[in-house]
Amino acid sequence: MAESEPTIDKQNHCTILLVSGDLDKALVAFEIALGLAAMGKQVDMWFALYGVNCLKKPRSLFSFRKWFPKKATSEIGRKTDSDIFWQKILGVVNYDGAKHIPLSQLNLFGMGPMVLNRIMNRKGMASLEEMINYAKELNVNFKICQVCVDVMALDVSQDIVVDAEVFGVSRYILDSQNAYYNTVI
Repeated sequence: MAESEPTIDKQNHCTILLVSGDLDKALVAFEIALGLAAMGKQVDMWFALYGVNCLKKPRSLFSFRKWFPKKATSEIGRKTDSDIFWQKILGVVNYDGAKHIPLSQLNLFGMGPMVLNRIMNRKGMASLEEMINYAKELNVNFKICQVCVDVMALDVSQDIVVDAEVFGVSRYILDSQNAYYNTVI
């Protein structure tokens, strides 16, 4: 399937690629995205590999849906016929949701994110969940890497908290080439 080149005003377009599944890096990515969107820029946030964890619906380790996910209703970006057992294991041990992702440093067995969120709350700063909602309100475009969707066995309509599109790497390259500002976190 060939993707057509999007028509973009290069001076008004920005792309951010979040590859990391760490809370501190996701916060930085969303701070940049919100700042650019508040300035009136068109922002495309791309999520690949573990970066998509912050957009996943929060599920605890003991959640029934974490262990027994529904059959995929949407095959956007997925080849369900080639799914294997190890994808289910990856889904169980992987982090789900903005509240459950770790810090890159000083995670302290899960205490680090809790302490950081308390400090941010005390200082009147937005949490990652709030930043995601603000980004939706400011019309930030959420795009997820197709390979990530297929490997991590994601069902975008069921597993993701925002309306996200699924594209291949060629679309990211086109978007980043046509962007005034591009960063990878």
